[in-house]
Amino acid sequence: VSTQSTGNPQGIMKNDGEINFSKLEQQIDSAVEADKMYWIRNEAKIRAVSNKVASYEEFEDIVKASHLKPLEKGDRISDIKVFKQPWNINSRSGDSSQTSSRERSTEISFHSVTDINQFNRIWKKRCKNSQEQFIFLTQLECTKILHIFQAEIALGLLGEFLSVIHEQYHADKSEIIANILYTLTKCGRFDLSLQFLSQKERDCLSIIMNNLSKDWNSENVCQLKIMYKIET
Repeated sequence: VSTQSTGNPQGIMKNDGEINFSKLEQQIDSAVEADKMYWIRNEAKIRAVSNKVASYEEFEDIVKASHLKPLEKGDRISDIKVFKQPWNINSRSGDSSQTSSRERSTEISFHSVTDINQFNRIWKKRCKNSQEQFIFLTQLECTKILHIFQAEIALGLLGEFLSVIHEQYHADKSEIIANILYTLTKCGRFDLSLQFLSQKERDCLSIIMNNLSKDWNSENVCQLKIMYKIET
């Protein structure tokens, strides 16, 4: 007769009848952590309601990020060892000296964006079309993109980025686009977001990579294709 059939909860009892204290400790730690997360998120919900957030999406983002610890005074995103690639990514995505007059006339303020809530407000509400979204995205520093999405890229958002980049692609922005695409691979739950891309979004990604191969550095683009699981 197995231990499970004799009322052994989740394998706490060994076959010889003794208690598996290691297993028991793991279950207690999991229960404590789950209870802690419940109260953290509950407090975040109360705080969000009290602050009268503008939308349910903002409310949801606050709750999702409630468990994250803020950076300490001495912490710097630039200290995270992820920028070990041949191209320059640890810089502003866009170069103001190369910003066209058309972009200046529609430029969206990005200097104040420090978290996912502020990003979403601008991306979803202030940006009126894909052109403004593209300008906003390409004017963000890559380190800021990494900071904003260090916990996760919300499902669906990666696909939105790819659709906008595909629609607004310019050859003179190829290096900026490549830097952004590389940075996104270092953000939280990138692989999960990649799995949930629609076929249309995957097609956009393939076209972007093909354009980058022609307009930029084909060797580095091959690395990006591997990261985005595109067959070469």
